[in-house]
Amino acid sequence: MKKALVLMLVLLTSVVFAEKVNVFECGFETGDGYSTGALTGQCGWTEYFNNTVNLYEVTEDVSYSGDQSLYVYGPRSGGDTAAKKTITYQNPYQADTIFTYMLKPSAKYCRVYVYDSNNREIVVIHINTHELYVDAGGTWNGGDPNLSADQWYQVTAVIDPKKNIVKDFTLGEVRSIDGPRAYANGSASGDIGSLVIRTGWNDASDSYVDDISIDLVPEPASIGLLALAGLFLLRKRS
Repeated sequence: MKKALVLMLVLLTSVVFAEKVNVFECGFETGDGYSTGALTGQCGWTEYFNNTVNLYEVTEDVSYSGDQSLYVYGPRSGGDTAAKKTITYQNPYQADTIFTYMLKPSAKYCRVYVYDSNNREIVVIHINTHELYVDAGGTWNGGDPNLSADQWYQVTAVIDPKKNIVKDFTLGEVRSIDGPRAYANGSASGDIGSLVIRTGWNDASDSYVDDISIDLVPEPASIGLLALAGLFLLRKRS
């Protein structure tokens, strides 16, 4: 009976660890507590750098899914601006981080950052219709992705916090990392501390962001080790 219970526990735990753990999800919808207007002050979003409240606005004019999205205008009076959402999630097992969002780009940069709990950059993604950069400590220049300002694109970065690399990156079906991977910040931990959406240098972004998601996914090897540990326990008790 005890063997069966232990085996069941091992199998159930393996299934749980095999699933993605959602750390953060945001579609800027009314059901999530958002209303049209300035983002700052809604659902924990705060000013960052010299941001002012009217530069990042929840809008129902354009959306990828649902009724609302985030309109990223950008600075009107110079300097970098950003909106920040604090996310506190520890990642003790250093599981891969999958960061996705939908972007409707413009000719000016829309920059999205994920920081760790010590405000160190885990990954930074800069995209406009004709330039793509993925960086944090090291930089990968994706060149000209030739995007359309009238189309939504899914942005996906898979970060390995143990090796501090962006091991996979896709931008719709247009661009993907090819060859050497982009380095994430070598000093950053795998913990998730905050999400920042940012523009700068007098560039009015005029981009839209929707359906942001941050998930943690354990490696298959970690799940295998967990199962082996359970089987060893069973054998030891027999």
